[in-house]
Amino acid sequence: MIAMGQLYRLVVLTLGVFIGQIWSPILAVAGDLTLPERPDAPVVLALDAVHGSAKPSAVLQIFTGAPAACCDGKIPMAGRYRVEGRMVTFDPAFDLIEGQPYTVRSQKTDNAAPRLTALEIRPTRAIEAPRVVSIHPGGSILPANTLRFYIHFSTPMKPHVSTGFIKLLRADGTRDDAAFMSFKQELWSEDRKRLTLLMDPGRIKRGVAQNVRLGSALREGEQYSLVVEAGWPNANGAAEIPRFEKRFTVGPALRHLPSPDLWNVTPPRTGTRDPLILTFDRPFDHALLERTFAVQDNVGAPIPGTLSLHGDDTVWRFEPQLIWTDGDVQIRVDTTLEDVAGNNFRDLLDHSAGTVMADVDNIVISVRLRPKP
Repeated sequence: MIAMGQLYRLVVLTLGVFIGQIWSPILAVAGDLTLPERPDAPVVLALDAVHGSAKPSAVLQIFTGAPAACCDGKIPMAGRYRVEGRMVTFDPAFDLIEGQPYTVRSQKTDNAAPRLTALEIRPTRAIEAPRVVSIHPGGSILPANTLRFYIHFSTPMKPHVSTGFIKLLRADGTRDDAAFMSFKQELWSEDRKRLTLLMDPGRIKRGVAQNVRLGSALREGEQYSLVVEAGWPNANGAAEIPRFEKRFTVGPALRHLPSPDLWNVTPPRTGTRDPLILTFDRPFDHALLERTFAVQDNVGAPIPGTLSLHGDDTVWRFEPQLIWTDGDVQIRVDTTLEDVAGNNFRDLLDHSAGTVMADVDNIVISVRLRPKP
C-alpha cells in the first residue's frame, strides 16, 4: 500500500511531467523555476510544500530589469496567479518583451531568502525600429495651464532614462529643467509604449512658491518645443529612436469648469451604423477620454462599439458594432474626466481658497436618434 506522502509526491511528479509535456516548446525548466521562452508564456514555481496561507504574490514576482538593479523601490509586473497544489503559475497581464531583461524573484518556503533569477526572451524576428508615434495634447495651441503630456512610442522603450532625452525648450532655445515632475518610478503604461509627463503643479497654480519664484512653465503667447532627442534605446537596447519635436504656441489658461452643456451632439440615424459624435468646447485628457465614457440603450444596457478621438482630443466618435435600433440612447460620463489643465466637473485644479466644489456625481447625456433616412 502506498503511503499518503508517497502518493502526494507521485501526483506532483505526474503533474510536473504533464506540465512539461504541454509547455516544453515554450518553457525552460531551471530547477524548481520554469521560465518562459515565448512572450505569452507563464512563469511557474514549484514550492517545497503547499503554502496554505501565503499569497502567491509573496512567493513569485517579475520585475523589469536585470537582477543587479532589482528590486527595492520597483513595482512588480501585473498579472494573474494560479495555484495548483505546490505549483504557483504567474501569467503576466501583458506579453513579455523580446530582448528585455527581467528579474524573477521567488521564495520556495516562508523562511527562505528570496532568490533572483535573470529572464530574457530571445528575439525571434527583426526588431522594429522605435519612433515617437504621437504626443498628446496634439494641438498647435495649448492652454497655459496644461497639466500632462503623453508620449506614445511604436515599441516598448527603456525606462529610467527619460530625463536625458526629453526637453522643454522656449523659442530662444533655452531649456526649462524644472517644468516636469521628477518621480523615482517613471509614469509608464504597462506595455511601456506610453510615457506620461506631469507638469509641476507648483508652476501652474497661481501664488504658489514655485510659480512665484520661477514663473509659469508655459507662458501665454510664447512658443515652445517639446523635444524627444535621438538615441533613446528601445526596451532591449537593440535600436534607438530618431529625434522628434512637437512645436506649439501657448494660449489662454482654462480656468472654468467643463460642462456637457457646452458640447455639441451629432446623433446618428436609426437603421445605420453611423457614428455618434460629441464635439467638446475644449481639449480633454487623452488617456481619460479613452475610458470614461459608456454608451447605453434606453434601459441602461451597454452598446458595444469602437471609440476614436479626433480634432486634437476635441471630438469623440463612437461607432456601434450593430445598427442603431432604439430611438434613444444615453452617454454616461465619469466625473473623473479632466480637461488638459486637470479640471474636472467638480473642481478646478487651480482654485482660490474656500472655493466650493460643484455638486456633480453623474453625467448622463440623453440622445434622440434621428429617424431612418
